[in-house]
Amino acid sequence: MRAVRVAPVLAEPRAGAEQVTQLLPGERVEVHQREGDWLRVTAPAQASAKDALGYPGWTPVADLAPDEESVVAIARTFLGTTYVWGGLTHDGVDCSGLVHASFRAVGVAVPRDASDQASACEPVTLGEERPGDLWFFAKDGRGTRVTHVGFVTDPATSTMLHAPDSGPRRYVVEEPLPDARRATLVSAGRF
Repeated sequence: MRAVRVAPVLAEPRAGAEQVTQLLPGERVEVHQREGDWLRVTAPAQASAKDALGYPGWTPVADLAPDEESVVAIARTFLGTTYVWGGLTHDGVDCSGLVHASFRAVGVAVPRDASDQASACEPVTLGEERPGDLWFFAKDGRGTRVTHVGFVTDPATSTMLHAPDSGPRRYVVEEPLPDARRATLVSAGRF
């Protein structure tokens, strides 16, 4: 499991208990026990004399996601974030910055720009995408230069998570693939 946002690690499984450390977005944890909405975890990246496996404590279930779902879960924490050209944070992010920051949080190095991301990932045949794959778009719809990228979140309904750079919404959204965007879809890929 991985943290999908900055998450508290508490001494006991209850709100208001003493915070003993925090998990950073993408930080891996080992889960040892569940008690209601709380998980007893150890954080291997945080060495501690308290436990040879890593810093121990309790964290809310809602703040963690399975490894295979963690990149999209982290990207979803950006929902509503304003589109900012060149942005990489919750203060403002662009489309490729959303992809870069989400993968970076789980320790996967991907290029910064959409065109470089399209060149570096493993190609996926359109129609065979899985959640977490990427869709790439070109203004002319012919793929001469990729200018936009978004996460595939539900291939069956053509739903994507992205930071639109134009149109009525200039903030991170998860939405069915708009017709105007579908006309410019040129490829899919996987990291």
